[in-house]
Amino acid sequence: MNPQYRRVYHFHIRKTAGTSLNAAFWALGGLDLRAMASRQEAEGNGLRFVRGNPRLIEAGDYFYANSHQPAHALTLPPETYTIAILRDPVARVLSYYRYLLWARRNPGARDEEPFIDEVVAESSFLDRRFSLRRREATFRDFLERVPAEHLFAQLHMFSARLDPAEAAANALACSATCFTETYAADLARIAAELELGLTEMRERGFGERVELDEDERELLCERLAPEYAMIERVREGLDAAYDGAGR
Repeated sequence: MNPQYRRVYHFHIRKTAGTSLNAAFWALGGLDLRAMASRQEAEGNGLRFVRGNPRLIEAGDYFYANSHQPAHALTLPPETYTIAILRDPVARVLSYYRYLLWARRNPGARDEEPFIDEVVAESSFLDRRFSLRRREATFRDFLERVPAEHLFAQLHMFSARLDPAEAAANALACSATCFTETYAADLARIAAELELGLTEMRERGFGERVELDEDERELLCERLAPEYAMIERVREGLDAAYDGAGR
């Protein structure tokens, strides 16, 4: 581990390859998704891991931690290497919607998804009495009901006000600001910076198909305009930092 840092923390945004990142770090302790699913803390190979507990995360006594807690709800100790993975907003929301559908259709599939009870509970905003001809929520139902913190999960992670400029600045303040689309290269960069032998591990895939019509896709793009503004600012900031480093 790079002696500049005492611990690593991952701001985990759903459906951005975050579980794959967690798995790469957990593997250093001989742990995996199923080993961590029922625990908020674990140890392996002399390394301590924390998952989802704000009190333990803020205390800082760990090698690696992650949670879905918004950055503005946590106070991390100094010398913490922080990671965020972002994704094209439409791709992320469609993946999230497929994830919810899969969990609701397969509520007993704990071998495939140890967190399925949590996901089914999170999808409760879709619950409503439907007609006999339509027993499931449609994508338009989803867009009408999804809470802002889930629809704009990337914005919400870094701005309580869902402000694109504030969110971009806070995301850029992370030690490593990554993208799902460049995950392999970003993981290699993190491994080099932290002097760790991280191995890419792809975790989970949920095969529910979602076909949007042109109007639905246009509506989704319009709804996600603030998050696209955030992502554009992040990319501009990363490009400026890259150019400033003379690379």
